Amino acid sequence: MPLVENADIVLHYAPKTRSFRALWFLEELGQPYRIEHIDYDKGAHKSPAFLKLNPMGKLPTVVDHGIPIAESGAILIYLSDRYSSGVLAPEPGDVRRADFLRWLFFAAGVMEPAFCEKFFKWEIPARQVAWGDFDSMERTAIGSLSPGPWLLGDQFTAAGVFMGSNLHFGTLFKLFPAEGPIADYVARCAERPALKRAMAMEEKFIAQSEAKGSA
Repeated sequence: MPLVENADIVLHYAPKTRSFRALWFLEELGQPYRIEHIDYDKGAHKSPAFLKLNPMGKLPTVVDHGIPIAESGAILIYLSDRYSSGVLAPEPGDVRRADFLRWLFFAAGVMEPAFCEKFFKWEIPARQVAWGDFDSMERTAIGSLSPGPWLLGDQFTAAGVFMGSNLHFGTLFKLFPAEGPIADYVARCAERPALKRAMAMEEKFIAQSEAKGSA
C-alpha cells in the first residue's frame, strides 16, 4: 500500500530494527499508513514524547487513530482483527485461531529469548526458564512449517509475518541451517510482494540514513 501523508495508522520506524517486521506487516495489511522516522543515534526513542507512546522506548510502535500499540504481537493482532479479520487473522470462533495465537506468542516469548541463549551462550536449565531451550524451540519451529506452505496451511496470516521475520533473522545469523524447512519457508516469504516492497523501502531508508551520517 503506498504511503499516505495524512494516514491514521502511523508506524514509528528506524532501519535495521524490529520495526521492519511491522513495515512488512503493514504492506500485507493494505491499509493507508505513514512512517514517523525515529533517529536512534539522537536518542529519539527515549524522548519524553516517544516514551508516552511506548514506555519501553522500543520499536516497533504503531499509533492507530491516536491509539498507541506497542509489542510486535499486540500490533499484529490488533490491526489484523480491526482491518483484516478472516484474512490475516482467523476470526474468533474459527478453530484455527488457537494456532494463530500460539505462533504469535511463540515467536515473541520462546524464539527471541532462545536466540539470546544461543548468541550469548547462556547456560540455563531448560526447566527453569519459560522458553525451554534453543533446540526445543528449533524443533518446534520446524514442526510448525509442516505441511505448509504457511503456518495455517494455505492461509498466510500475521503470525506468518512474525515467525517469518524471526526465522529470517535466525538464518541470517546462522542460528539455523542454510538448507531445510526453515530456509525454504524464509524463501517462500521472500517471494511475497508485500515483503519485496518492504525490503525496497528498508534499503532506501538505510541508504538515506548512511548518506545523512556521512554528510
